[in-house]
Amino acid sequence: MYCSKLKGGSNNDDQSANLDRRDPSISPLYANLSNLPPALFTVGSADPLLDDSLFLASRYCVGGNNYAELVIYEGGEHGIGHFGLQEDDEMGKRARQYTYEFMKHYLI
Repeated sequence: MYCSKLKGGSNNDDQSANLDRRDPSISPLYANLSNLPPALFTVGSADPLLDDSLFLASRYCVGGNNYAELVIYEGGEHGIGHFGLQEDDEMGKRARQYTYEFMKHYLI
């Protein structure tokens, strides 16, 4: 996927320096996020991608979508409720159950 987004030739040693980081296929922060279904953004406060989740949830709302929900689990790590060390602890089970309930309510 990324190879098709390179600006230079394929002989570059550092191809990542030639990526257009504002390309929507690389960063959804720059995508057209309008007319999308309800979305649940689930992230833990210890997730290294917390800022990305906050930015994307905000952009989703600005896109004029009908419903977006952001849930932050205090102390949660990346993948809370779905994989990793916290998958089956109480917080992980709660996060997974909330995701299921969201899907049943909005997407089914």
